[in-house]
Amino acid sequence: MIDALSKLGDNYEPTPIIFIDEYDSPLIACEKEQYEKVLAVISSFFKVLKSRQKDCKFIFVTGVTKFHLSGLTSGANSANDISFHKDYAEMLGYTEDDIDNFFKGKQVNIQGVIENLKAECGKGEDYTTAQLKQDLKDYYNGYYFTRGAKQGVYNPDSILRFFYAKDFENSWFNFGSPTILLQQMKKNIHRFNMDWDKCSFPIDKVRFKLVHPSLQEIPLLPLMYQTGYLTMDLDPSHVQDNNLTYYLKFPNQEVKSSLKLILADFIAQSHHEAGKACSASVLDALRKEAWVSFLNIVRSNCLAKAGYRFLDKTEKSFQGTLYAFLNGAFHAMHDTNASAERDSAIGRLDIVMEDQYNEKRTVYIFELKVDKPALDALEQIHSKDYSIQYGTCHKKVLIGLTCDAILSRQLLKYIKKMIKMTFK
Repeated sequence: MIDALSKLGDNYEPTPIIFIDEYDSPLIACEKEQYEKVLAVISSFFKVLKSRQKDCKFIFVTGVTKFHLSGLTSGANSANDISFHKDYAEMLGYTEDDIDNFFKGKQVNIQGVIENLKAECGKGEDYTTAQLKQDLKDYYNGYYFTRGAKQGVYNPDSILRFFYAKDFENSWFNFGSPTILLQQMKKNIHRFNMDWDKCSFPIDKVRFKLVHPSLQEIPLLPLMYQTGYLTMDLDPSHVQDNNLTYYLKFPNQEVKSSLKLILADFIAQSHHEAGKACSASVLDALRKEAWVSFLNIVRSNCLAKAGYRFLDKTEKSFQGTLYAFLNGAFHAMHDTNASAERDSAIGRLDIVMEDQYNEKRTVYIFELKVDKPALDALEQIHSKDYSIQYGTCHKKVLIGLTCDAILSRQLLKYIKKMIKMTFK
């Protein structure tokens, strides 16, 4: 191909430019047992390409991750990695000047965008162009690719999608989740059990730039950086580390909210599978009214592994995690059912589980609280008479469950109270 391109004539450049996008895609997409063979093919390709580099004007390669490729990363003329070079720090995003010029231009009716945000997105009548610029900065700016960067850059794809939709949609969640990250989450979601609400994440500079021999050996923070979920944190207070440590952070609101949505989906699936695995023991504990055993199963197999789901400390997170687990446990068996957020004329039930056992129907009604006594949850069930719609069943069991930052301590604290207020 290089020979043919160099002989085209007709005023074509005799020295071709080779551009290879997503060189690592075959490595990421292949099965684990195929990895070494795929790596060998890609390496041999780059060996040939490297041997002909003198015949090319230049060769440009992009990818999400950086692997050891014998044809690309070895020898005196190995490729230059520009990922952290200050000359290219603003190459792949819109700068502040770009956004200002965009607002000054006539390509988009800015006032029309503002009016739509007022009408459809709840922005106040006094919402201004200056406020729109600040919201765009908070939501889409903040990418820094070198410690010497003068300014952050905006995600160009998200900016363009915003002006198309005239709304702060979460484009990153739908279009910005590389396959490699999703594969890592699917393989081991608990690897991502970190306090993602921290402002900054430190990592040794050498370890951060290390080239990894395989897909399975990429540490979490470099992986999050390479896939665009973290960027350089240029807080001046980090200078004291004498350049031995990099600090990473979320670039903006869009990316941070996207990560939480993705983690929520994966952890819900993880807990559903965990519930299936514990189905027999969960049902046995409930049918025998072995409440301590039941709560210990929930605590150890569900709540103790769901740290990042409770970052926002809301009842919704608590409910989502517990429901995914119990739904898995009940749907794995016949004659059982679990549902959440069930509406009634007198309120909304958090979780309801129905068990048709020995031709007798038992209903378990859960009310959940965070940082409030379990007795408050039980009193709410009583005061709103949630169980009245199940009057014909053989047995009704009402369960008030609470959670705080120290799950095990809080659960055990209220076990006795919950047992005393459970009734038939």
